[in-house]
Amino acid sequence: MGTAHRAFAIFAGALSLAACGYEQSVLHPRMPLPTLAESEVSCPQLDRAIDRADTVRWVIRDDGGDLESEDEMAGRYLANVLIVAATLAAGMPDYLRDGGHGVLDAVDVRIIALLLIKRERECRARPTAIAGLDDYAMAAALQALQARIEGDEGRAKPMLEERTRLLDGLRVMPPPAPSP
Repeated sequence: MGTAHRAFAIFAGALSLAACGYEQSVLHPRMPLPTLAESEVSCPQLDRAIDRADTVRWVIRDDGGDLESEDEMAGRYLANVLIVAATLAAGMPDYLRDGGHGVLDAVDVRIIALLLIKRERECRARPTAIAGLDDYAMAAALQALQARIEGDEGRAKPMLEERTRLLDGLRVMPPPAPSP
């Protein structure tokens, strides 16, 4: 086998590993969108589902999870082609992981969907950690922002940072207990 054939075989193997064997995250499962059954639960159950998803979100954020823009994602994919090719040739295939992007994105979208269900059902609004913004107002802001992200503007970093800022402010922590 000539050098050109060997290089092509390594490159083809690297591409197939990068395309087929890539895992978003092995640390956290992806949270699914709310099901029809979840959209018909009581208001307190909806609040609990939001709180649970927010807890999972904070675990991911605490682990360093962050959202990637389209450009960052494309750069990681390109780097993975090169890294897989180089490490495959060395006999120890490796790749850059997504740093929690996939699971964080999924849980963010789930929280937004649950907030929208809550607003549609006219459950009692709860305050958030962002002054002057309850979870209904947050749902409206997130819905508009998500429409821009999914629309023509795409996954631009400033919009992802704004979504992260809003969702980071969702939970209101209880006030500290008074000292004795």
